[in-house]
This record gives sequence, C-alpha cells and structure tokens, in this order.
Amino acid sequence: MTFRLFKCDPVDPPVREISFKDLDNKAFWCKLGEEKEEAFVKYCKKIPSKYKIQIHPEKKTNPYHPDLLVESDGIEQIGEVKIKNSPFFFAEKHGVNPQFALTMDLKDSFNYTRLLNEGTDLLIFIWVRWEAHVMVCGDDVYRVKPMQGIWVTNFSKLRALQNGSNPPEIHWYKANFRQSRSYKYGEEPEFATQLADFDPRLSRPDGTVKGISSNGYIRSGQIYYPSGQSSGSYVFNLKNSSVFTRAVH
Repeated sequence: MTFRLFKCDPVDPPVREISFKDLDNKAFWCKLGEEKEEAFVKYCKKIPSKYKIQIHPEKKTNPYHPDLLVESDGIEQIGEVKIKNSPFFFAEKHGVNPQFALTMDLKDSFNYTRLLNEGTDLLIFIWVRWEAHVMVCGDDVYRVKPMQGIWVTNFSKLRALQNGSNPPEIHWYKANFRQSRSYKYGEEPEFATQLADFDPRLSRPDGTVKGISSNGYIRSGQIYYPSGQSSGSYVFNLKNSSVFTRAVH
C-alpha cells in the first residue's frame, strides 16, 4: 500500500507533495544540530507563557530521566514534550477526529506509569504543527486543516483514562521493524506481569503477554525499560478539555 502526503499552504492554494522523510528531517522546529527538546525550550522562551522551561540537568547523565524541568506559579515539576508534525490520518478508525488525534507510544506511557506509582506526576506538553495536510491512500483521501499550538496535561489524567471504563484505543504499527515479541509468565514472570498490570489488554488467552517494543526490554538495576521502537500507541483526543488544556495557540 502506497501513501502520498501533501502540504497545503493557506496563502498559496496549490498543494505540494511531501514525504515522511521530509517530515523526519526538515521539521519546522529543528535547526542543524539542534535537538527537538532544545528547540521547544527556546521556543517557549520567546512566547507569552506561565511556564519557565529548561532541559532537566539530570538528563545529561541519565538518558532515562524525563526531559524537562518546569517552573510555574513558584512550583517546580518534571516534564516531557511530545512534538507532533504529522497527523494520524487513520484516527477515525479509533474513534478520534484526525484533526485533534494525539498518539502516545505505549513504551513511554509504561515508563511514565512507573514514575507516577513512585509519586512523580509528569507535566506533558504536546507541541503540534501539522506539516502534512492531505494523505492519499489508493482511492481514499484523508484531510486535516493546518493547525499549530501547545497543549498541556498531567500524565495522571492520561493514566486515569487508560484505567477507565472506556480506555483510549491502541494503534498497533504494521512495519516489520516495530514488531514485538510475546512473554510467558513462566519464563520472564516479572516483566510479563508488569506489562499485564500496565494494560490488561496486553494479556492473551494463551497465557502470554504482548510486548510493546521491538527490542524487548533492558534492565537498569531493578527497573525494566522497554527497548527499541515502539510497537503501538494510545490514541487520545486533544479536544477532550477535561484532560488537555490549550496553553499556546
């Protein structure tokens, strides 16, 4: 199946085709040699905002540490930023309008859940600017309007949705390099149990538990971290005002 992406300029009506590679390598926030998180911090210093944001100092020595240190109303919090420039055009299949669909990797949510259980509720920023506006897939055409802005939420709110009676649906990626393995309780009981406790939908009738990343996991001390590419994502709705607040338009 072939996907074609197009960008629509509201000033210049003709559309131009772009590629997924364009989105990866020429994202609007990135300068040569600049990390996306650093670009986000610099951007936030230029706009009116109640948040004072910097890269967390511990990130230099601990790659697993959350990205951001955030100060607001005299209170410091640890934060993360999700930077999105390509819409999830298939979000309607998961009950969400693609215009406002937010995908979040299961492996990230797994790590954030451990921190939440330890008493750290991350502040999550979602920085959106749709660079692709039309996707053509065979005879089907999917569209979103140009949109940009920053939304914010606490991870505890996302986790409450995940544990609720109507949890966000999971989108499993089809690319071979993202596929995960399964785990048996008898062979790797601790990680299998952690996955099942994280989301019961990962448990299968045959007694195995579906993994959430391509390279299994790594262990640092007593902590398990999913490793490799994420195998699936939750699909959230940015229009859910009980969860997401639009901080910057």
